[in-house]
Amino acid sequence: MASAAAEKGKAPANAEEAAAAAAAAAAAAAAAAAAAAAAAAAAAAAAAAARAARLAAEWTTWAMKNAKVVAHYGFIPLVILVGMNSEPKPRLSQLLSPI
Repeated sequence: MASAAAEKGKAPANAEEAAAAAAAAAAAAAAAAAAAAAAAAAAAAAAAAARAARLAAEWTTWAMKNAKVVAHYGFIPLVILVGMNSEPKPRLSQLLSPI
């Protein structure tokens, strides 16, 4: 049918070729858009992973600093409590002296 129209000098053959080219261009554009979306999703995932790693490091640092403070300031009352519950009871200066 296309060859008959082409023999008569009409343009349906060119229109079919144009439609095929437009379909190919649309498919290529869709593939490019899908690739761009995949790249954007990968970039977003990488950014989210980097943010999660940074937050984990920050929270770990914060927790360790607070644990050191609690351990340091909690140790003195613990020494006093244990010392005052022992026999013979030491003086407070003996409990707090480093020697």
